[in-house]
Amino acid sequence: MIEGSKRTFTAGAALEPRRRVKLSGTSVVYAGDEEDAIGVTEFRAALGEDITIRLINAGGTFEVTAAGAIAAGGALYPAAEGKVEAAGTAVRGTALEAATSDGDIIECLLK
Repeated sequence: MIEGSKRTFTAGAALEPRRRVKLSGTSVVYAGDEEDAIGVTEFRAALGEDITIRLINAGGTFEVTAAGAIAAGGALYPAAEGKVEAAGTAVRGTALEAATSDGDIIECLLK
């Protein structure tokens, strides 16, 4: 049982920091377009390495990678490769900062 805001998993693929991840068996991989995430990576990890994930239910704000332009205060939707975008079908957060292009890091609230 974990009572804190972070948990260590095995990386099921090479992972970059500030990306949304999901479970794949006992490891984590990027959460894709329209997929729910269990948490956000804080650091880079190679396939098979241990990686600590900040869990979504931890509360507070998160830094995530944008897939394109996003307005501050705008709704966030899951995007491919663990990123977030400004359009989709299921709102998963709110941008606290604007992003101007793919790869920008923004602070947000996630749910």
